Amino acid sequence: MASVHDPHLLNLRAVVQSNLQLQHYWTDIKPLDALADQSDASQLEPLPRPMLYGRPPDQLYDPEPAPLSTTDSSPKPAPEMEYVLPVHLDETFTLRKWAAIFDALPKPSDSDLKKRIVVAVVSGDSTVVYYIMHDGIVKPRQN
Repeated sequence: MASVHDPHLLNLRAVVQSNLQLQHYWTDIKPLDALADQSDASQLEPLPRPMLYGRPPDQLYDPEPAPLSTTDSSPKPAPEMEYVLPVHLDETFTLRKWAAIFDALPKPSDSDLKKRIVVAVVSGDSTVVYYIMHDGIVKPRQN
């Protein structure tokens, strides 16, 4: 599928993909221009921005952590696949842009969960900083 996105956005995505693979050991990373890229659906609805979809080595932030137990030896659950949105440090986003990005993502299978993306902010020297952004208000986790 030919991309409808600007070349600089695709290059930004390539920088983030390389960073996730080589420095953070993510696996199963797929570049996304349309949500159908991640499944076998025939409808190719373009995303507002090029994104990535992949699996981190460990589960990212969980708003409801399991209680700590020193005797629990059960294996950790496999980390969930995450959406990653590459952005440049100099970019500005309006609420309308954020809403369009979140609206393009599918609803999580667990109806209690909010949609979330990992925002990868790339600076001019290719340093990448990651933030988790939720769609709507999410109650902070109690430690």
